[in-house]
Amino acid sequence: MTAVPAGTASWSSSGTGTEAPARPAVPWLTVIPLAAMMAFADGFWMVSLRGAVGAIERTQEPFISWLRESTVLLPVFVLAVIAAVTLSMRWFGPAPAGKKAFFTTALLIAAAGTLAGALTLAASQAWDYALQHDLMSHLHHSNSAQSVDQLDQSSLGLQLAAFGYGVGLLLVSNVVVTGWTVAIRGGRLDVSRRPKASPEGAPRRARAAGGRTGITDLRLTLAAVALFGCAAIHLAVIPDHLNHWVVASAFFLTLAMAEAAGGALLLGRPSQNVLVAVAAASVVPLALWVWSRTSGLPFGPNSNVPEPFGLADIAASLLELGTLVVAVVLLRARNKGNGGPERRTTASAHLRALAVVGAIAIGSLGVAGAVPGLLGDVDTSGNATHSTTH
Repeated sequence: MTAVPAGTASWSSSGTGTEAPARPAVPWLTVIPLAAMMAFADGFWMVSLRGAVGAIERTQEPFISWLRESTVLLPVFVLAVIAAVTLSMRWFGPAPAGKKAFFTTALLIAAAGTLAGALTLAASQAWDYALQHDLMSHLHHSNSAQSVDQLDQSSLGLQLAAFGYGVGLLLVSNVVVTGWTVAIRGGRLDVSRRPKASPEGAPRRARAAGGRTGITDLRLTLAAVALFGCAAIHLAVIPDHLNHWVVASAFFLTLAMAEAAGGALLLGRPSQNVLVAVAAASVVPLALWVWSRTSGLPFGPNSNVPEPFGLADIAASLLELGTLVVAVVLLRARNKGNGGPERRTTASAHLRALAVVGAIAIGSLGVAGAVPGLLGDVDTSGNATHSTTH
């Protein structure tokens, strides 16, 4: 296994003028190909198993379903691969050598991809089971409840059997895909890469600018990405709400613009007012979401009627909750005077990537759940539809 050592020196940003070892960077040329290969390979098995168990509700266009679902799941597999190489770097260092380190890293990557695929497969089959239950309840509404229960049990048994076989297929497939991808890359399986050297004089200019090195606090980066994800989800749900409540569409448009602006401000040197505004932009939709899912909003076309949970609203709420936590932590730190937004965290590039890609994965799933028909939702009559809730 080859990996570039991270032993090069770079100037520290502490203003002391001393040299410190450069932190190893994420080997994206290793991570992206491995994640893409596993995402599309595992996506093939998921769609195939869906058809094998007779879950026809989401298999009307198997090739298109495979292509778009695998693409949506790509950030999840990127997250899994980064987690695997991070663990390998922790065990063997930034430049591991030897067959043991090589094969252990390869198996870690395959196992991480299999775990991501298994979780996705479980969620997909649970969804298929729920759709089949609704469809059977509609088609057999005139029959006895016992008939529907028997069909439910048969469907559940098929889904569980398919999941067991599926996990085995995913594991074997990911081991083969990992080995094949590494072979295509000439046997390289890097867990880190050497960061770009800073130009001469950059530390001096950074100190003159107040100690900034152009690297944003991990917490600010994470909150900004989460806000951008929320904005994308809220923009995606606007067309569906236009059909039954224009006021909701206007609210989501305003909220998306506020979140995008807040995310952009967080990438700079945000003031306390910006952090307060970001916290407010997170807590307000969170409170409305909890209200709408518990007792129902007292206004609108379906007043006082609790709305169902959906993938889009759950994803947006998770991102909003994360943003709110970050904003509160930074505000408390600033008020105590022990490190505000200007202070950089010391997280390595791998940990930073894990946090950011995790937020991107949640946002991607949320957008996919908000776009009508992207994941092949159906109504109880069997016709392909999509119902977006938020």
